[in-house]
Amino acid sequence: MPTMKTIAAEAGVSVMTVSLALRNHPRISKATRQRVQEVAARLQYRSNPMVASLMTHIRSSRPLAYQANLAFLAENLQGIVAHPLFHSAYEGILKRAEELGFLVDGFSLGEQGRHHGRLKKILEARNIQGIILAPLNEQGPLDGLDCSQWSVVALGNSVLSPRFHRVTHHQFHGMQLILENLVRRGYRRIGLAIEAGVDDKVDRSWSSCMAGYHLRIPPRQRVPILLANLNSPALPQWLEKYRPDVVIGHNGLEWHLRQMDIRVPGDISFACLSVFQNNERGYSGLDQNWRLVGAAAVESVVAHIYRNERGIPASPKTVMLEGFWVDGVTAPGPTRASRVSKPR
Repeated sequence: MPTMKTIAAEAGVSVMTVSLALRNHPRISKATRQRVQEVAARLQYRSNPMVASLMTHIRSSRPLAYQANLAFLAENLQGIVAHPLFHSAYEGILKRAEELGFLVDGFSLGEQGRHHGRLKKILEARNIQGIILAPLNEQGPLDGLDCSQWSVVALGNSVLSPRFHRVTHHQFHGMQLILENLVRRGYRRIGLAIEAGVDDKVDRSWSSCMAGYHLRIPPRQRVPILLANLNSPALPQWLEKYRPDVVIGHNGLEWHLRQMDIRVPGDISFACLSVFQNNERGYSGLDQNWRLVGAAAVESVVAHIYRNERGIPASPKTVMLEGFWVDGVTAPGPTRASRVSKPR
């Protein structure tokens, strides 16, 4: 059987170059990678999976030398990094990139112009090999972004086109986890109140899971989903009409409840869809595990770089990670004294 040494002699390169070229390492020029891979195919070279596994273990046990740069692109870099949810993702990106030998440069799309001619030149000048796209403020396209020479992975589901590879929290499973924990605590009339745009950004996973839950419970326990601006009169009207035991939503919903002089959990219980790491208010709810999502995005884009997969993929892949339930103080179980949730 041919070995890397055989391929190196045939291609006129070193064994190290063969090893890197067969892994599509960006340090090896495209022409050299192609020549080495053609020789390997002609000689019918096959890697030994046990040796490959051993080498992976050896590489992972020591710090990797610098490989290349990745770009983290956001509509507003300062705003996305300051957001408690996506700050966790950014920390995960930086940590995992460092472990794999990559540096991360952050850019705001707004600073370079929405159609990115200047941005493309900057990415080329900084040896950027892969791009991680931050979630957009609103679900929509990024059609002006020319990514033909980069490997690209998007965080979340907000970039509608082009259809890049994506890494995100599994929101449908996340809602199932919330419902399971609330039911286990004795809640029966469970309400979901979010703005439609927020639900759209997760491919309507929150409302879809809730609608499926309604099909499996008695009609008298069903609280219709509220998809509305939480600043509008719709929220107090919905609470008064349907009297849920507990409401599910983002932290903004709990703020609106307090502005209405509704005590949480004294008057109504609350389960948060996105509990932040510090959890200063002691929310019960879902930690979407965005730090791990960020790390997984780095692993995904690096894998595409090594396989020399650039541009818009023909068959985009979505990697979905699980979150976990957080025991807080806002959903301890239904109480008899609730002045909002007690049905008429």
